[in-house]
Amino acid sequence: MNMIVLILTIVVLLNFFLQSSILPYISILGVVPNTALLIVISIALYKGRFYGGFVGLIIGAVQDIVFSPVIGVNAFIYFFAGYLVGLVENKLTKENIFIPILFSILGTIYYNFFYYVFMFFLSRNIPFLSFAKDILVTETIYNCVLSIPIYKIFSKNFCCANNKVWQ
Repeated sequence: MNMIVLILTIVVLLNFFLQSSILPYISILGVVPNTALLIVISIALYKGRFYGGFVGLIIGAVQDIVFSPVIGVNAFIYFFAGYLVGLVENKLTKENIFIPILFSILGTIYYNFFYYVFMFFLSRNIPFLSFAKDILVTETIYNCVLSIPIYKIFSKNFCCANNKVWQ
């Protein structure tokens, strides 16, 4: 159990480092990929709703504390994304490369929709059409492209069936 906590801590810190220092320099049309969402989806697909929800909660809380004007929004959204994706862990074949692509599309739409709704009710004025056109489409494509290598990293290094750390 301690090894799991250590690995998840390293993943969260590495993602934080990437999102805060490197990814802003490789933005496309001002949009950076949501690697936190892709990590939560990958862990949830391999380890189920508990780990997916837990990692989503932790990554979201870290993002809220550092990046967000409102504490708790990302933690809430990532938690439910990880939990909901984790519900299908045993129902899908993990070797199919279209699974992470499909879930990255659905997850990106889910995340951005609920983030927009939360910001709307918290009186943050974000024009929906420009948000959908400028951010959602670009981020969805960006996340689809990155979902494959992130999913492959988790499949080879963290979530193998014979890896005793994750059992």
